[in-house]
Amino acid sequence: MKLSIIVPVYNVEEYLERCVRSLEDQDLAKDEYEIIVVNDGSPDNSKQLIEKLQLEFSNIILIDQENQGVSMARNNAIARATGEYILPIDPDDYVRPNTLANLYNKAHTLQVDVLFGGFEIFDREGVSEWKTQYQAQAEEVWSGVDAYFAARGPRVKDPDRSWGILFRRSFLKEAEVDYPRDVPYLEDGLFVGKVFSVASRVGFDNEVFYQRTTRPGSATHSSLIKTKKGLDGFLVAIQDVDLFLTKLNHSEQSRQLLNHLKAKFILLPLTITISNHRWLGYFIIIFSLRKLGVEKIDCAGVRSVYLEYARAFNRSAVLFPYFYFKITKKNV
Repeated sequence: MKLSIIVPVYNVEEYLERCVRSLEDQDLAKDEYEIIVVNDGSPDNSKQLIEKLQLEFSNIILIDQENQGVSMARNNAIARATGEYILPIDPDDYVRPNTLANLYNKAHTLQVDVLFGGFEIFDREGVSEWKTQYQAQAEEVWSGVDAYFAARGPRVKDPDRSWGILFRRSFLKEAEVDYPRDVPYLEDGLFVGKVFSVASRVGFDNEVFYQRTTRPGSATHSSLIKTKKGLDGFLVAIQDVDLFLTKLNHSEQSRQLLNHLKAKFILLPLTITISNHRWLGYFIIIFSLRKLGVEKIDCAGVRSVYLEYARAFNRSAVLFPYFYFKITKKNV
């Protein structure tokens, strides 16, 4: 089996058939790839729709479970997968026809742990807003840490995605990387941060195959990040990074990327509460961080504006809101 495509489903009946049919309209034989759809306790007719599509296509596997969240849906799909590479797809998105063979062949030929696929973002009216430009990155094979930052930049959209990226299944198992439970916002960012901290070989494909849609109500476009559940998720992410650091013998470069990742999850709940002038919430998070043993941020490996924020936080947690507004104004 070449590819295992994993699709977590919750309340996306309106978009789901387009997604699955796009995955079937490909230049791979049906016995060369599988589409694992996880119905995560969806209250709509998503399950029935997949069951109908199973009558038409032989390579669709349905996992029906009580609601556990997108991370566990993906983990359960990966546990069921048999393909050489895992390809996460969001159910409200779709892919271009006859593009999967090229993606798989490049990953297999280069023997990479991870391969970035190109994507394009469309607004709610279906107008193209932005697409990846991987010409330079596609010319070489990167280390995981270098690839993590090579895929980012001030104009790059959705840098913390895991969808539209191929992950070698045996690599994920050996590295003990999975999606985090109880991290409802930026769970992809935590997952890929851990992946790239230990990946040895990462490639880029410049061909745009993934079509990203803008949907009202999705986690990316909701106010979830500002809720207690979202903010608490960042604290869970910090613990997840700490646990991951104890699992493997990480190189210094790997540890520095994980420091960057941890700093990001420390600073995000602080900056969100500051931006919304929620001062009680800010000091509750400070107290929660101290309960986790976070008094200072290890700045080794921390990059971009996060390094400025981390240094300011280390100067004074009490005065950090003042420093935050000053740094933000400077970087506008």
